[in-house]
Amino acid sequence: MEEINPSHINLDEWYTAAEAADRLTRNSGKHIGSDYPRKLAAYGRIRSLRISDRANLYLKADIDPYIVEERGEKVARAKRQRAKATPKKKKAA
Repeated sequence: MEEINPSHINLDEWYTAAEAADRLTRNSGKHIGSDYPRKLAAYGRIRSLRISDRANLYLKADIDPYIVEERGEKVARAKRQRAKATPKKKKAA
C-alpha cells in the first residue's frame, strides 16, 4: 500500500471507524462492528491513517466498494475457480 502523508489529507476522503463500519454494514447486508475496519487495515486490505493513539481514519475509496462475505465464502469461490481452470486429465489407453 502507498504511504499517506498526514499533512496533506482531505477529511472528505476518509471515514472514522464508526462511519466505515456503517458503510461496510450497508455494503454487506449484515452488522459490521467498528473494530472490523481496524482489522482490515492491519491485514493490508484497506488504507488507514493513525490520527492519535486511539483513533484511525479509513480511506473511503477502499471502504466504499468493500463487501464483507460470510466466513469461508472466499475460500469456496477460490476452489470453484481453480476447479474450472484445471483441465481434465485424459486417461491412458
